[in-house]
Amino acid sequence: MNETVSIRNVIKLSGAFVACAIGSGFATGQEILQFFSGQGIMSIAGTLVTTILFSWCGAMFMKHGFEHRLESPVKIMEFYFGERLGKYIETIFQIFLYGVYVIMIAGAGATLSEYFGINPMIGRVGMAVFAFFTVILGLTKVGEILGGIGTIIILFTLTIGAWSLMTNIGGLKVASEIIPTLDIIKAPGGWLGSGVIYPAYNAIVVIILSCSLGRNAKSSKEAVYGGLLGGVLFGASILVMNLGIIAHIKEIYDKQVPTLELVNSISPILAIVFAVIICFGIYTTTVPMLWGCVRHFAEDGTKKFFIIALILTALGLVLGMTNFKTLINVIYPASGYAGLALFVAVAYQDYRHKKLAKNLPEADEIKIIPAVAKIENSNSDI
Repeated sequence: MNETVSIRNVIKLSGAFVACAIGSGFATGQEILQFFSGQGIMSIAGTLVTTILFSWCGAMFMKHGFEHRLESPVKIMEFYFGERLGKYIETIFQIFLYGVYVIMIAGAGATLSEYFGINPMIGRVGMAVFAFFTVILGLTKVGEILGGIGTIIILFTLTIGAWSLMTNIGGLKVASEIIPTLDIIKAPGGWLGSGVIYPAYNAIVVIILSCSLGRNAKSSKEAVYGGLLGGVLFGASILVMNLGIIAHIKEIYDKQVPTLELVNSISPILAIVFAVIICFGIYTTTVPMLWGCVRHFAEDGTKKFFIIALILTALGLVLGMTNFKTLINVIYPASGYAGLALFVAVAYQDYRHKKLAKNLPEADEIKIIPAVAKIENSNSDI
């Protein structure tokens, strides 16, 4: 079997993968604060757990997307949960994903309001409009956009987190004493629970786009490498940003956008740039969330697709008026528990297909995947 691997494609796949996961919660620092920093120094171990699990599920999603030509949300869920249960699970997951979309809209309003002091409705409407038109473009263009933006966001967050840590590394020494005295909204389960629930929630966020991206990889190995690299980069971003927030926890624990406070302490001008970067981070998650929900009801490029996208955008604007912190604390953990079921299903299906492959003659195995790929590619492209 052809196992061609292009480093450029691997980086592109990993960039789109991370960009999908990095949304308003991550880019603003609110997710990191609730799931990691609020848990104290032991959150470092939590980030390691998250990195391992997220790298694994990213590799599996892209690998299965390539090998089984997974694209539509329904087909993806049927692959993991079976034909009957898959349809119900896919509907449940879409509800969670739409909840994440609503959080992105709220996050856009909170970011612009907290730093620039403008009406949060302007940020919400602006993000909703940009996401709507991007979704109408189609997934191929979306993947190209996300891949480029994702790399920029990763580099920027790593730089800001590292700089914030180095400018007050002594803050880590006293964090264990300070954090218990602060009224921080935390995710349930302590550092270990957060380390597991966080990637489980993100698995629901990235599964549809990841499988679709993996379908376009040149080989199974390339798809796996793209998912693995994406998980490692995401984990590294979490760790560095987490340490930067912990080092300044007393000053930023009650902020809706903690990362903006970190950047502002370095340079007000840089904070303006970072506010724009955060908006891009929100955008990169808003787009696939909306696309996945619309694809549940209609095919790309159809009139029905356009109408449903418009309706869901308008509804998201209304629901996005809820408090940003509250939305994250309620929707993300609930999504994470649902994501645990997805972890089990992914592990089972991977084991099952490996077992079947061992019993399949090599010549037949080589013929099957390219044959399916040829048929699928002749019918439609992402």
